[in-house]
Amino acid sequence: MSFKSVRTQDLSTAVSAVSALSEPLESTLLRWRTEAAELDRLGIYDWLANRVSADRVLEVGCGFGMSTAALVRAGKTVFALDSRMDCLKATRSLVPEATYGVADVHHYDDHLIADLQAFAPEAVVCWLAGAPAEALPRDVPAAYAVMQYRLQLQHSVVRMAMKVDTVRTIHLADRTAFPWKMKDTGRQTLVGMISSVILSETPFGLDVSDVQFKKIELPVASRQLTGSLAGLIPVIGEATIKRRHNVS
Repeated sequence: MSFKSVRTQDLSTAVSAVSALSEPLESTLLRWRTEAAELDRLGIYDWLANRVSADRVLEVGCGFGMSTAALVRAGKTVFALDSRMDCLKATRSLVPEATYGVADVHHYDDHLIADLQAFAPEAVVCWLAGAPAEALPRDVPAAYAVMQYRLQLQHSVVRMAMKVDTVRTIHLADRTAFPWKMKDTGRQTLVGMISSVILSETPFGLDVSDVQFKKIELPVASRQLTGSLAGLIPVIGEATIKRRHNVS
């Protein structure tokens, strides 16, 4: 599936994408840890966890564990996957109650699907996926590289979830920015993009009523939204995607 034609992009991501292409991995990991801690302090992960009604949750991309901890605080039983052993080690130390596995969701095998079927998750979450420089596509303009990476990741997550019969919902979350009075338009735009790019030919669907936004308070937001971006409100957008029928 080609993502090259997708050009819907929030300005905050566009501004950061060029530097992300050349950011050293050590700097990327430090930034992930620092920003995750601040988002956790602001209650973003608790808000996201409370959007998940299921009890058994598969988390794709645990990072350094702040999101996993929020899911466990919300009473969820969690199976967390990540492609990085350093992230899994850090998260296991923080949240020993969860189950962990190393996996690349772009290249999963039957053994992983069997493990997931045995765990029987009712929901899959993929929140605020990190985009290390080595994983970013080079065949699109730099300003779109981070968005394209995340769309490809979310596309793979949905395809994997299709193979796990117990999954009823998929929860995607990412940053965006717009004037707050445009949030209804933002919902419609997000539904259109996810439906056409990620959910096409799948048993899942997304309704406008299942998209919600939460403002990000300073100082997390202030790093990027200055100058020509002043006046935009940085937010977290969460989409609750629902299974409408089983794969035949």
